[in-house]
Amino acid sequence: MKGFFIIALCITLFGVHVMAAVMLAKTRKLAKNRFFQMAFLLIITDACLMIEYVWLTVIMNTHDIGLDGFHQNHCLVFAHLLPAAIQCSLLMTLCMCLHRLNATFTTPKRVLNILTSNIAMGVGFVVIHVYDLLRCVLELLDDFVLLPCGPQYNTEKSFLLFIDGPNAVFVLLIACCYIVAIWRIRKNRYLVNETESLTQQQIQQRKKASLRMRYNLITLSCIIVVTACSILPRTLYGLYINVNDNINGDINRATNNLLLLNPLLDPFIYIFRIKEIRCQFVCKCFQSNKTTPSNTTQPPTALTISSMSSNVKLPNTVSTTSTT
Repeated sequence: MKGFFIIALCITLFGVHVMAAVMLAKTRKLAKNRFFQMAFLLIITDACLMIEYVWLTVIMNTHDIGLDGFHQNHCLVFAHLLPAAIQCSLLMTLCMCLHRLNATFTTPKRVLNILTSNIAMGVGFVVIHVYDLLRCVLELLDDFVLLPCGPQYNTEKSFLLFIDGPNAVFVLLIACCYIVAIWRIRKNRYLVNETESLTQQQIQQRKKASLRMRYNLITLSCIIVVTACSILPRTLYGLYINVNDNINGDINRATNNLLLLNPLLDPFIYIFRIKEIRCQFVCKCFQSNKTTPSNTTQPPTALTISSMSSNVKLPNTVSTTSTT
């Protein structure tokens, strides 16, 4: 029953992600706004995570996880594909933080532009999957590996060091980058006020840029808090297990299911925080489907009367003006 609930939840979340991605793709700012483009890639990554989690849940609920078999190889593959998708999601969040940090400089830094480019994110996507699937291949060739479908597999020390260690590093880098971005924004506010030497148009442009920066930082704050609450409990509990050699199955499943918290809340953050997506969402959900019948008669108005009178042909009149 729990497996069916998780599958239904993941399928629903996948639909929400697709809806959020379509709404974001329809916004006019997607082609111009780099922050929107990164948010779009993050939504796609979370949607892929939902599909992988559904597949793993189906395998674990249709086979005996305590017996050896071909389904154990499936669990082994998805035990590495899921962390790869999570690490790619963390990479996108880190790039969004670096992009916001770069926006605090008067002249954008070339290094930060390179680190937040599509090429850099593509290389990071490939490196993360090669990194995780390399361990998967080594585990497939090893005959003395624990059963991957069992709860002890993803809490062993080698798995924690290889998978949860990089996740914790990503979360730490995201937090540090975000703190530096906030510090730079507060520092810029205490600089000498230069509005007297600026034109009114330049002042308005600065106000709009500052407001846009604040909105993006609030959105990014929500994403970072959700990411930390999703990733850190599993990492901390894994370290606790290796220190005390005592595993609780219920807590282990709860910390693993917390990994869904990030893709669960991310699309709702975008829907309620980004104005363009919020407007499209409201229009889709609350627009009226009522249409006025074409055969209904309306009372004549002043506009219709004037238009009717302009179409009436008047008789020719003789001009009474004399020519000189």
